[in-house]
Amino acid sequence: MTMNGAPVVMIGSTTCASSVGPSFRVDFDYPPKSVAGGPDMIHVKVTGTEPVPTTFLRFLGWMVPGNYSTINVRAVAEAAPERPIDLVLVLDRSGSMSGAKIAALKTTVKEFLDNNFTGNDRIGMVSFAWRGCGNAAGLDDFAANICQPDVAMDFATSGFINTLKSRVDQLTTNNGATGTMEALRTARVPISAAFNDATRVATRKVVLLITDGKPTVMRRDNDAQCKQNPKTGAVVPEWNNGSFPNGCLMEANDVPGGKAGRSTLSFGSMTDAHNSTTPNIFLDTISCFRSLHDCDPGTNGVMYEADLIRNCGAGNAGCAGAGAHDVLVFAIGIGSVTGTANSSFDKHAKCMLLRAANGTDVLNTGDNTVESINTVCTPPPPLYADNDTYAELRTGWPCGSGPCIDSTQEKGKVFFVDQTLNVQAQMRQVFSEIAALLKLRLTL
Repeated sequence: MTMNGAPVVMIGSTTCASSVGPSFRVDFDYPPKSVAGGPDMIHVKVTGTEPVPTTFLRFLGWMVPGNYSTINVRAVAEAAPERPIDLVLVLDRSGSMSGAKIAALKTTVKEFLDNNFTGNDRIGMVSFAWRGCGNAAGLDDFAANICQPDVAMDFATSGFINTLKSRVDQLTTNNGATGTMEALRTARVPISAAFNDATRVATRKVVLLITDGKPTVMRRDNDAQCKQNPKTGAVVPEWNNGSFPNGCLMEANDVPGGKAGRSTLSFGSMTDAHNSTTPNIFLDTISCFRSLHDCDPGTNGVMYEADLIRNCGAGNAGCAGAGAHDVLVFAIGIGSVTGTANSSFDKHAKCMLLRAANGTDVLNTGDNTVESINTVCTPPPPLYADNDTYAELRTGWPCGSGPCIDSTQEKGKVFFVDQTLNVQAQMRQVFSEIAALLKLRLTL
């Protein structure tokens, strides 16, 4: 009130009153309130009272003893800023994350965990490289059919926070591909389960993705898909062999002309790439790594999996198209804007994160500039040596020819961290802003 020019003084610790002029006062209280589908929330209750001069009521004093020259007018407002959170961290540990990037990720994620959560919040973690999950040590040799989170979502007690921090410390980079699509699919499971939990209906559901580049591998779910072009569904002759009853991983090699291949889910057989020379298979494959809906049904990529997460909501735990959409997605990209197609974090990588997060702009923390979705996603793209046009980034806008966001879903936020500058300082800035956004989760 002082910052807004009100002439007030404090009376005790819960009341302020006018120092000049009308003798208004404001009283504050912090009552706990029970909330259906969640723990009690500490509310902020503000009661304002001001004596207002009367006109006709003052004549009542001629007949009834008392002072009727003023009447106290009161207004009450109440809000709950401490809405509990269900958060899944999705952390990239692919080979290109080595060095300063993974070091800064570990330091700042642990600080974020230390400083922003209470025992009413819940947190889980998924790490990814070739596979969209890690084993118990956070490594990449996860051979099971269905990925599980590295750390299952649980209440953010001090002991559990220490467990999370220890697992973050164990993350090691892998000289392999970037399986963002399967990582988001893995993260959707605990988010979906939170909507099925009657005790967590009132919580804020959040996914935080940190990655340093475009996806270079995707999950295929069955034998038939593993033998098909993921965009057209046509059988690839070189791949029409072997058996993949649990599905496979489809990958792309950044070499002149590009190659695409597949391998079983076991990390140990990743070198068995089955490179194909089928025309356009490389471009079709890498397009599907990112796609929203223009690939073979069931084989779309990062934007599709992110859209499914954002579709999760109350009464819609299966994350289909109908129902409430209540999941907030943050995305942090770390990299350099220069380099080859897969080594640079160019505008195409930024556009993919914008569409994954349902965001309207990217904050570049290196120079604190902001790029809008109109700038990042719409201009004709440059052609790299692999001739990838990134057309799928500019199709399927929810409001027509776009670019735009889906107004039925939560609006997310995207940050870009320049790896040529102080990565750790930029990451701290990003986490500070994310923490502020989460703490402003008001429910009236």
